[in-house]
Amino acid sequence: MVEALVAMVMTGAVLLALYAMFDASVRVYGAGRDRAEAVQGARLGLARMEREIRAAYPQDKANGNRTLLPEFTEERLTFGNDLNGNRRTLNPSTGASEAGEKISYTLDEGGDPLRNGSRLVESAKDVDGDGRALTFEYLDANGDPLVVGGEEDIALVRIELEISIKKTGGGEPADQTFTTAVALRNRGGP
Repeated sequence: MVEALVAMVMTGAVLLALYAMFDASVRVYGAGRDRAEAVQGARLGLARMEREIRAAYPQDKANGNRTLLPEFTEERLTFGNDLNGNRRTLNPSTGASEAGEKISYTLDEGGDPLRNGSRLVESAKDVDGDGRALTFEYLDANGDPLVVGGEEDIALVRIELEISIKKTGGGEPADQTFTTAVALRNRGGP
């Protein structure tokens, strides 16, 4: 009888140790998965922004309107991509953007980034306390911040995207900031 009790206690101790190891491995896997998904989503969102901004097209190149970025602030960027090949993104008769060619990046009331009114990146959150998860900075051809000048002086757009990664099982979220600079491909030339 004593041997059976000792065997049961030893088996219980071994099973508890195995459970603790299994639980820890599941938590580590979950945290890694959540981080990978958040980072991948942020990278995809940033890559999409890079592609679209790089391809920003003049409003009406055929008629001399070479404006690429009709609206640009730290919190908002609006431009057009010529998707139908007619060399313009603005309809000259109506003054409105052509269907599907206007792209706008802005922030919602919580400071989270939107693309044409839809959430850009799920994990994006303000992490530095400025109220914005997405920030734009405009640089001239020398790479200096544009202090004076107009839209035609912008050669590069620097984008900063902040994300917050929730930890599985509680704890403080991990914060990360992604930054990239995009050269405007359609600046100048005939």
